[in-house]
Amino acid sequence: MTMGLTPKNKLQNKDLNWKDLNDTLHSNINYVGDTATIKLSDYPSLTEAEIKAEAEKNGYTVTNKSEGYLGFS
Repeated sequence: MTMGLTPKNKLQNKDLNWKDLNDTLHSNINYVGDTATIKLSDYPSLTEAEIKAEAEKNGYTVTNKSEGYLGFS
């Protein structure tokens, strides 16, 4: 019996929110030198400016990693 692939799942767009971002940052940044990178398109309800302002207000350093990505430390 030959087993092949099944059809690809219908893809959905991510719609992550503040809680998701907070969880990502807290799970990835725990020690000096730790960083996290997010893809802005995964957070369509949040603007880049909102994310940067909120992160910086809470002690994170935010950098533009490349087009559409932000880095946090």
